[in-house]
Amino acid sequence: MNWGFHIYILCFIIRGVNKKSEPWLLRSPETDEFDLLNVGGDWNIWFGVIDTTHLTYSCTECNTNTDCNLNGQCVNNECKCNVEEETSYLGPHCEVKLKDKCVSIFEGSMNTTWSRFRYSQVPGGPPTTLFEEYNRPVYVNIGGIEYREGDIHWLLFTGNRWKYIGFNYLDQNITFEELLLSIDNYHAFWDGAISYDPYSLNIISGPTNGDTPVGVDWFAITDWGDQFGPFGALTPMQEEVGMGIFSCAVEYTLGVDVVDDSELNSSTNSTEVGDND
Repeated sequence: MNWGFHIYILCFIIRGVNKKSEPWLLRSPETDEFDLLNVGGDWNIWFGVIDTTHLTYSCTECNTNTDCNLNGQCVNNECKCNVEEETSYLGPHCEVKLKDKCVSIFEGSMNTTWSRFRYSQVPGGPPTTLFEEYNRPVYVNIGGIEYREGDIHWLLFTGNRWKYIGFNYLDQNITFEELLLSIDNYHAFWDGAISYDPYSLNIISGPTNGDTPVGVDWFAITDWGDQFGPFGALTPMQEEVGMGIFSCAVEYTLGVDVVDDSELNSSTNSTEVGDND
């Protein structure tokens, strides 16, 4: 809380060149309420200029297993989500159902294959931690795209849409470990993930709350400017509306490591293995 307001800031994101300017990205109405859940009204949002927006939020703590949607156990006010034989659950209340039938996915026009990715949080440990963002798995490319050392090719959920992210982390002078840590402080809009680069592949899905990029239409961002919508000029990539461009892969290469051995030991990372229907 700051001078009668609740504010939201994101590390390393500066609103302008003036270091004395306020760093907030979201600001609540003026209030003396300390409990954020009791703050009503529209918030101020900064996206180049200051505007207003309606904000929804909920408590991530639980009191009983019911607060975990009966898909997990409430332990010390935190939901520990179930991992079953063919289904696992994600989200602060285990509200996202993730099935194993689309562990890897295929896109036909560019002949690319993508897979969920698990890594180890302990050096030398087993790769048991699912790489995820916004309570959805991150899909990494395991075939069809030519790599050079340090390249990243991900399909990342941004809270409302899936977005292709491609860059070279070595060009950014960071390690792969630092890249993973930065994901904990990631925001699609303010980090510039939804932006236009005419020299790179720019594709984005339609709005969805699905747990995979399958079954949702995709668009190529072909231009950018004030005359277009907030995501630029969107050109459909599928032949028919509702067709999408991704499908669950029938088979894929197992054991592909998407990180360089000098950064992380290959035994601590793996693409996820599962049945694909």
